Amino acid sequence: MKVAIDASFLGEARGGDETFLRGLMAGLALRADPADRFEVFTADGALPAEVATAPGFTASRMRPRPGPWHFVQTLPAQLRRARPDLLVTVTHAPIGGPIPAALTIGDLSFEHRPRDYPLVTALRLRTLVRRHARSAAVVLVPSEYTRADVVASYGVAPEAVRVVPNQVAAPPRLDARATAEADSWLASSGVRPPFLLYLGNLHPRKNVPLLIRSFLRAQRANPDLRGHRLVIAGRRWFRGDAEQEAAAGSDQVVFLGRVSDAVRSRLLGSAEAVAYVSLFEGFGLPPLEAMAHGTPVLTSQVTSLPEVCGDAALLVDPLDGEAVTAGLTRILTDAALREQLRVAGPRRAAGFDIDRVGAAAVDALRWGLARGRGSAGAERPVRST
Repeated sequence: MKVAIDASFLGEARGGDETFLRGLMAGLALRADPADRFEVFTADGALPAEVATAPGFTASRMRPRPGPWHFVQTLPAQLRRARPDLLVTVTHAPIGGPIPAALTIGDLSFEHRPRDYPLVTALRLRTLVRRHARSAAVVLVPSEYTRADVVASYGVAPEAVRVVPNQVAAPPRLDARATAEADSWLASSGVRPPFLLYLGNLHPRKNVPLLIRSFLRAQRANPDLRGHRLVIAGRRWFRGDAEQEAAAGSDQVVFLGRVSDAVRSRLLGSAEAVAYVSLFEGFGLPPLEAMAHGTPVLTSQVTSLPEVCGDAALLVDPLDGEAVTAGLTRILTDAALREQLRVAGPRRAAGFDIDRVGAAAVDALRWGLARGRGSAGAERPVRST
């Protein structure tokens, strides 16, 4: 098969979308047939590091343009030149184009929680993603939860929605210099053990203000936690300063903003536990990254997180502040529980390796290619809803 991959947004800090696409490409490099060809459209014309030396992969320069221009003009022009059998694209696709699309959708939070997005963004996603999903040859999603959600919400045929999980990489091996630099930066930023870690964007659905309030309440109630800090690593995405307001007056909450890969790894490996009480996830990568480091995890019992984390995490109701407080207290004070999770976590994370990603990706793309031949551009049959 000859596949084009729109990777022009890589490097724009798009979080889960970027992580998913990088893992997808790495999996394809491992499991695709030697005769398969993949042309990757990138902003600089260079292959991403994950496939830089992979046979069958080439890169073409395609500068991304804002909003509709990319999908109406730039990408269609690139496809007319490349003439692939199938296009892999993220969230959106050219409307009515001649090339069948393998559309990746991370989650449908914009359908269920539109208030968590800028109004224009929510309207765009709710208007277009439904249409793109229904016309795609195949839809790639990271979890069974999201698969069921796409089928139920958009009426897409169940067999046309395929799960390709995120890759959970093994913790990187940092050399002595990188380790020392990361540790020095963390110390200068006010991070010292013992600490609880939140890692992820500061987005309304991530529920960070409730996490902060629950942590401070746990500290006040339990003298054993008075020396702990809550470290929050991630960039602000949307809506005000709710996190800073929740932490007002406390020196026990440290905001780091977006961090480097080396600092990220040191945080994950040094934390007493990771807390990720998100209200809505299509997958939930940070908990699994923590597990790969052998760090205990407290997370939510909603959406995709129970599926992804299984019994290797402590699950709580993210809408119940008292339940979150109790969970934080338990995971930070119960040594036996932390040891149990330190053993279970790496085993769970190891199940999301690149071989599994690659096998699922190849299967999904071949199915989509077979379905898309002869019917590209036509809206496909959907189930009645």
